[in-house]
Amino acid sequence: MSEADSIIRAAIQDIAVGPDRGRDITTEQAQQVMSHIINGDVDEVQTAIFFIALRMKRESLDEFLGIFSALQQHATSVVADVDRVICLADPFDGYVRNATMTPFMPFVLAACGFNAVIHGVETVGPKHGVTAHKVLKMAGANTHLTPQQASAMLSDLGCCYVDQAQYAPALHGLQSLRHRMVKRSALTTLERLLMPIKGRIQTDLVLGYVHKAYPDIYARVALAAGFHGILLLKGVEGGLAPALNKPLRRFVFNGELPDDVDSVKQVLQTPFTDTASIAAQAMDNSLEPLEHSLERGNNSLEPIEHSPEPTQQCLEQGVSVLNGAHGTARDSLTLAVAQILTAYDSTLVFQQAVEKVQNCLDNGSAKARFDALIS
Repeated sequence: MSEADSIIRAAIQDIAVGPDRGRDITTEQAQQVMSHIINGDVDEVQTAIFFIALRMKRESLDEFLGIFSALQQHATSVVADVDRVICLADPFDGYVRNATMTPFMPFVLAACGFNAVIHGVETVGPKHGVTAHKVLKMAGANTHLTPQQASAMLSDLGCCYVDQAQYAPALHGLQSLRHRMVKRSALTTLERLLMPIKGRIQTDLVLGYVHKAYPDIYARVALAAGFHGILLLKGVEGGLAPALNKPLRRFVFNGELPDDVDSVKQVLQTPFTDTASIAAQAMDNSLEPLEHSLERGNNSLEPIEHSPEPTQQCLEQGVSVLNGAHGTARDSLTLAVAQILTAYDSTLVFQQAVEKVQNCLDNGSAKARFDALIS
């Protein structure tokens, strides 16, 4: 029996015991198992059992940290020729309900003076939804830049996209197995926390969540990953864009974490909340989700479940917003970027951040960066 066989068998024997009887494994064990999986030393059946058994047991923080350590060791991370980088960690499996504006956030952030990188994949389960890769690829961008090439673009334009296939090819190679596993695994949680491009002085994270148990996990793994600033926000479909019709719920950390992460959650009213609430009351129990219906017209956030080409829909709406069009899509992009500005620029109050974003949309500076990236 090989070393890899012994390690994976011991791990499965601990975690896959039965209802409420599974035992946590150590950080070191989790790291060893994940390293062997990435190196191709572990049978696919055993790999799937390992991840599914962890999910059924519920992963411990030590297990998350161990798996992440292995992912980090098998990924490329380069330093850009800028002092500070904001890493946008959108859901890698994409969006299936909303015509998301998050693929356009790097261009607006760059126009506002922040260096921003968004990373991801073209498609991965379980959702196989609309991703930044798909939108930018359809626009004509090169979505297969190496980390070094993407870093150079970031230094020049203030924004870039880099794909997991380039900075973590071994992890990317598990996509087929993950699709056949059907359900989410620890990889879904952890892959967004890798840091393919970092700043000379510091790198900050922006990451969306849905379930209330995850901010503590994300924050502690992000700190271990080397992020300085950490912004976790409750976003639509677990993404980076908060719902317009609800108060903004977020966590902001800079360099250290409290013992009780949940104790520092911020709940903020935004310039869009009251308007959205009025629109909700006027809808008279419409069956269409509110965030898709606040404003009618070509620039509203329409549902994409039944769209013949949801990626094209997202691209068209995003370009329209970058060209200065008004509507719910613009509001969504504005709120998504403004909450980042207020988290990482202490001199700005929320209304000032909103005005700064809208100015960059109206004066064409965000669109200029988009055009430069796809040229």
